[in-house]
Amino acid sequence: MKSKLLTFFLCISLLPVSCVNTPEPDKKSAPEWVNSVPLDEKYFYAVGISGPTRNIKDAWNQAIQRARAELGKTIITHITSQDLIISTTDGEYSSQLIQALSDTELNFTEVIERWYDRSGIYGLPEFYYVLVRLERKRAEMLLKGLK
Repeated sequence: MKSKLLTFFLCISLLPVSCVNTPEPDKKSAPEWVNSVPLDEKYFYAVGISGPTRNIKDAWNQAIQRARAELGKTIITHITSQDLIISTTDGEYSSQLIQALSDTELNFTEVIERWYDRSGIYGLPEFYYVLVRLERKRAEMLLKGLK
């Protein structure tokens, strides 16, 4: 009876310890997408980076905004390489595209992964990395709307 009671109290005393949230363990290496952005036929991808800020949420949001800006550059580079820049009555097509991409159009992006480099495995410590993507069809719809 004494051993059952002791076992019961021991289990109850260890219960709070098992429920404590532990911080995310450090990865031994950076995710592959930090070094090499994925390439496929369905999506455009980009990575955004943010340094430490007062608020963690602000750092993640800043990384997302920077990833969206990089995504815009990727789309413009793709268009330029395909010789798709055309003139419109309002001026150069590329300037309209840059404006559209800097507005809310890139809110259709998806955040695929996030990574916090706590110890500086990839670069400086305490930097935030975000991988975003935008469906190529959605980008094409955006571009057609500018013509």
